[in-house]
Amino acid sequence: MPAESQSPAESQSPAESQSPAEPQSAGWKQYFYYQPLVWLTAAVILGLKLPLVQWLGVAGVGSGLVLSLLAAFLLQRRGQRRWASGCAAAAAVLFGSYHAYLSRPPAGDGLSAAASRKSEPIALRGMIVSAAVWKPNSYHRPNDPSSQRWLTEWLVECDQVRQGQAWQPLQARCQFTVAGRLDQYLPGDRLEILGSFRRIQPATNPGAFDYAGHFQGEGQFVSVTVKSPEQIVLLERTWRRPLQRLRGWLVRGVDRSLGRWVWNERSPLAAALVFGQREQVDWDEQQALMATGTLHMLAISGLHVEIVAATILLLATPLALRHATVLILLVLVCGTYAMLAGGNPPVLRAVIVVATFALARMLGRSARLTNTLGLAALILVLLRATHVDNVGVQLSFLAVATIGLFVLDTSPREQLRQPLRAVIEASYSRRRRWLHRTWRRLQQACRLSLWVWLVTMPLVWMHFHIIAPIAIPLNVLIAPPLTVGLISGLTCGLLGWLPPVGWLSGAVCGASLGGITWLVERSAELPGGHLWLPSPSWGWLLGFYAMLAVWLLLWGQARNRGLLALLGGWLLLGIAPHLTGPRGWWHTDTAATAAATATDSHELRCTFLDVGHGTSVIIEMPNGHVWLYDAGHLGSAERSYQEIATALWQLPTARISQFLISHADADHYNATPGLLERFHVASLASPSQFWDAPDEQVQALVSQLGSRINRQRWQAGQAGKVGAVDYSVLHPPPNMSAENDNAASLCLLLEYAGKRILLPGDLEGSGLRALTQLPPRPCHVLMAPHHGSVTLDPSELLTWCRPTWTVISGNHRAFRDEVLKKYASPDGQLAITFRDGAVQIRITADGLLSAWRWDTTHWQPLPES
Repeated sequence: MPAESQSPAESQSPAESQSPAEPQSAGWKQYFYYQPLVWLTAAVILGLKLPLVQWLGVAGVGSGLVLSLLAAFLLQRRGQRRWASGCAAAAAVLFGSYHAYLSRPPAGDGLSAAASRKSEPIALRGMIVSAAVWKPNSYHRPNDPSSQRWLTEWLVECDQVRQGQAWQPLQARCQFTVAGRLDQYLPGDRLEILGSFRRIQPATNPGAFDYAGHFQGEGQFVSVTVKSPEQIVLLERTWRRPLQRLRGWLVRGVDRSLGRWVWNERSPLAAALVFGQREQVDWDEQQALMATGTLHMLAISGLHVEIVAATILLLATPLALRHATVLILLVLVCGTYAMLAGGNPPVLRAVIVVATFALARMLGRSARLTNTLGLAALILVLLRATHVDNVGVQLSFLAVATIGLFVLDTSPREQLRQPLRAVIEASYSRRRRWLHRTWRRLQQACRLSLWVWLVTMPLVWMHFHIIAPIAIPLNVLIAPPLTVGLISGLTCGLLGWLPPVGWLSGAVCGASLGGITWLVERSAELPGGHLWLPSPSWGWLLGFYAMLAVWLLLWGQARNRGLLALLGGWLLLGIAPHLTGPRGWWHTDTAATAAATATDSHELRCTFLDVGHGTSVIIEMPNGHVWLYDAGHLGSAERSYQEIATALWQLPTARISQFLISHADADHYNATPGLLERFHVASLASPSQFWDAPDEQVQALVSQLGSRINRQRWQAGQAGKVGAVDYSVLHPPPNMSAENDNAASLCLLLEYAGKRILLPGDLEGSGLRALTQLPPRPCHVLMAPHHGSVTLDPSELLTWCRPTWTVISGNHRAFRDEVLKKYASPDGQLAITFRDGAVQIRITADGLLSAWRWDTTHWQPLPES
């Protein structure tokens, strides 16, 4: 029955409503019969995931839905509630499957067929349909006056494209980005755009996020980029999108106020906290928040809405507002705030929960939290079927359910204790009573932080590769300044047009966020505060939540200490495989001294990651050790490690036994700092020319290494053995004086089961001539030097090593006709990461060589030309 019609006794959880002598089976009945919205939503979600339309067809699912509903109605009329419930559940499953069929994303739009991975010029006309989003430009060059510090993004619905001199109609939704911080355009404005467009790329590396699949669910297939605001022409201003235009106007006004008044340069963090634009926050700061388990403060979540609602309730008491007035205020204020925040799913969930409990309070009824969450989940699923797979939505519901189950004690025993506690506290002095209540609230806050962290941790670990126990005390510490920062930030954003209010609230907001930033930065530096690890297996994840669900079904909210010990032990069991062994965090053997005692029945795998114009090669030795040859790409250095780190975690490994940097070009090493923070690196080797390079970035990296990592100088003649794999350095010779860094690149040769792989870095000029003057070394796999540069003539190298496969790690320039002609050979095969995605070479113990490419979710054989 509906939660609003239940009596207060029925609104308690199973463990709360049972007397000590009541059989446990009553708890099972309550779970099934007094949580109807939970099971209804679960049945709909099950239908979303089952491909019933493929099995039964649309007509079959529709007929089954009608028949199930009819049977449920007739059985309910006859009093057979159990059978009626079963038919209703079947109808919910069928409805979920039909809803998934109706919600399936389009296969393309008017631009997707013409788009490619390479940017191409285009002229479009369309209407802005979203508020502006501002983000730091990762390619900003402070010394270049023309370089813009910020980027601005909108969602645009395009209706015309120029072909020649004529405008042709089309339909397409695309993310539109322009260099500069612009706020003069609002939703409803029609623009003419002269820029470039490209296809949103699917995952081309193992472990990478599939942006193409994500944006396809939102009907987007291409992105449009404009280098200058001068390439935008305003055609007309309209109110065809009134709600979006109102939100855009609110976002612009709040952002301007925050930028004007918030102290300590904390306005980007305030923008994230107040209206959810986490994109404004610097990437390094986001990573510090991630490492400390406090990233949730950057995304408008249920917590933000609940803080706003709690503030209204606190003000309602001294003002003696009626319940109906409070309900109206809650709905209006929280609804407006949800619109300001963009109406993301966690915000909508919080608004539904707050409104439901306020309505129940006004009616004098009791609302069950689980049914309320079920209602919120059902509404979100009906709004968009893809919300089911959104990890932010999952974490939001999980956190609130955890608070209700493990923190808010509303059991009969606690209700009996409250009057006794009040009598005891009445005998205390005012100071002692205040201390006693403060201590009790601190205990509750710590219990809240512990349980929310523990229950949500498996999902966070699975999706973000981090376990951060430091979040337990830190979230307690930042809760007061977070509340103050949110309320003062909202005040500043909405009332900043009043200078005294703007100045005061901005100062309070800046001071609060400055304190949070200081706590986060210090906590991120604490040893053991967080640990980056490969994701756990799906079996471990399902086992964790299965144990949690079974425990709650058997004992409800009782015996929480036993559950805490059980889940903690399961967590340690999941972490243990990533702590030892050749890929474990604390493995003691280095790759250089690895004995040949390990099993050599596995393959040697060499993966050339798709990093654009750059190089990163993951080498999986047959005995389990992982080597990394170069790590970088051309462009922004702050995120260059992401694709490499996710590929390493996907192996999985928490350790890099040997890290090799070929030479001192940023596109070969600028991902190193980020990788050093996330993986245990046993040894880092490079030629002397790298360690002695005068480049400021190289010296900053050397200083960062300090004495915590074993640094080695590898020159020609360096050789060794890792299990059954022989490795040797062919170049550069000791004390070589090269004309540039490229000519002194570290050239590594690997040999296994009679097959050879040659990795020459960016070898060119005198270095390339010196290499080819050595005795010929026939190789089966060659990485093209210098990313397949147009200016490099590889003919002498190809004659010298005669490769079966040549792999070019580069961007669109590696796909030019002149490059393809240089490497074309009737006896050899060519793979290009820009075209094929990540390329993997596999060599088995019996010498069988095969080439593979990454296709969004799996490896598939690379076809021979």
